[in-house]
Amino acid sequence: MNRTTKITLTTVSAIIVLAGTAVCVIRWQAWFGNPAEKPYTVSNEPHNIVLTYGENASSSRIVSWRAGSELQESDVQLLSWQSRDTLHIPAEGCIVESRAGEAAYYRSRLDTLRPGNYSYRCSTGDVYSEWYPVFVADKSDRLRMQEFLLFGDIQDKSGEASAEMFNKAFTKVQTTGSSLSGVLFAGDIIERPTDEYWQLFFSSFSDRQATIPVIAATGNHEYLKGVRKKLDLRWTHIFGNPQNGPERFKETTYYIDFPLCRFIVLDTDGMQVMSDYTVMQTWLDKILEARKGVWKIVVMHHPVYAAGKGRDNPLIRFALRRTLRKADVVFCGHDHNYMRLTEKIGKPLYILTNSSEKFYVPKTTLVADCHAAYLRFYEDVKIWSDSISIDTWNVEDDVLFDHVTICK
Repeated sequence: MNRTTKITLTTVSAIIVLAGTAVCVIRWQAWFGNPAEKPYTVSNEPHNIVLTYGENASSSRIVSWRAGSELQESDVQLLSWQSRDTLHIPAEGCIVESRAGEAAYYRSRLDTLRPGNYSYRCSTGDVYSEWYPVFVADKSDRLRMQEFLLFGDIQDKSGEASAEMFNKAFTKVQTTGSSLSGVLFAGDIIERPTDEYWQLFFSSFSDRQATIPVIAATGNHEYLKGVRKKLDLRWTHIFGNPQNGPERFKETTYYIDFPLCRFIVLDTDGMQVMSDYTVMQTWLDKILEARKGVWKIVVMHHPVYAAGKGRDNPLIRFALRRTLRKADVVFCGHDHNYMRLTEKIGKPLYILTNSSEKFYVPKTTLVADCHAAYLRFYEDVKIWSDSISIDTWNVEDDVLFDHVTICK
């Protein structure tokens, strides 16, 4: 190797190193930076109460809450309007430490519920929450129709925009006389994993999560950044979910069975090494095959087909695309755009939605049945035995933007 060649190689190597260093410096905060969390204290009164489903939506609920920073004897008092009996259901508790404080989180499982109206309240020590209503539909109602509201990324830094959106969405459902079976979140409920942002979410949602069951997927904004991301521990204690997912994704990947459908929630942010993709694909294939004759609906944060410029997810697409063809509908977010797309074989139907005031540049080569950018949406999802209807509403002017019905 002559001297000129050596100089050239040295120069090229130096340029590559400098360019790589510059990119790391510019992107360091985006890749690895986490905003500081302000110190906080926690009220001794049970609060941040969340109602979720167990594995069998027809008979089970899970109630989660937090109260104080020391563990105390806690339970849920469940009053049946039919029998007038009150059950005391013990709660499990644990201390969850964050970067700026700690809190005691509790969870109580309400299993073998019969159809009817109930009220419940949470108690920690000698302090009680208010009473909240819970309704368990009978078989005929469950087979008639089930309705859900879907929200994509929220990431509200003040709580005002999301509070307005939630008010519009729930008011619209109430005016139709419908009874919601649940609320779906496609990840990124909060801006970043700090107590301040969690409390903004709860205040904007106005305790609705204590009476209407939540079905939530993790989003990347619920994770602490790093060489290997870590899910904010509060997430798994705020949302009590069935523990029927793969061992390494317990409570973040799960399924819930309704009479008309099976909801499957995937933790796409948790897939960080190649074996994670294999584990997720194997489990998903098994769960999609296991229950016949009902709708299969998947909720996940990262989309298989991106709608945002430069936001492709090739590993997710490679690992899950073929398996997801066994699903009927896939709801996702992350791209801060809207897209409705159907696979060439006719299923699944992909709905990528956005509920945030943050917008990303749309993908210029996007080929979809319907798409939009720089707008906020929520979906009203109605499920019958023979069809699913999805209405997409524009948050700003509260008008119907898109509609699709799929039939068996």
